[in-house]
Amino acid sequence: MKLCLITLLTGLILSLSGCSLYGPVYLGEKYPPTNTVQTFYSTKDIKQPFQVIGHMNASTSPTASGQARTKRSIVAKAKTIGADAVVFSQLDRQSNDKTTDDFSIKVEVIKFD
Repeated sequence: MKLCLITLLTGLILSLSGCSLYGPVYLGEKYPPTNTVQTFYSTKDIKQPFQVIGHMNASTSPTASGQARTKRSIVAKAKTIGADAVVFSQLDRQSNDKTTDDFSIKVEVIKFD
């Protein structure tokens, strides 16, 4: 019974954590933390001067809920590095074998001028 409960809890924890065991990976400049981060899907939608201060990459799930979790994780990370906005620029899919695929989101990290 105890082993069954441990197995069930382990499965629940893994399913809630999504596909990624690690948070977003960031490469770029860092600034004092910000409280809010705007989200965009194209730099053409940004209506004020800005600079790209870095790039982020995060593993995600193909499901809507998994992608929403990844988006929240990216925004949280962006706040800690002082970003004003992020641009979700690309969703990549890599087939590993016949049963699983890996998905990742590429993000540009923005600081307004």
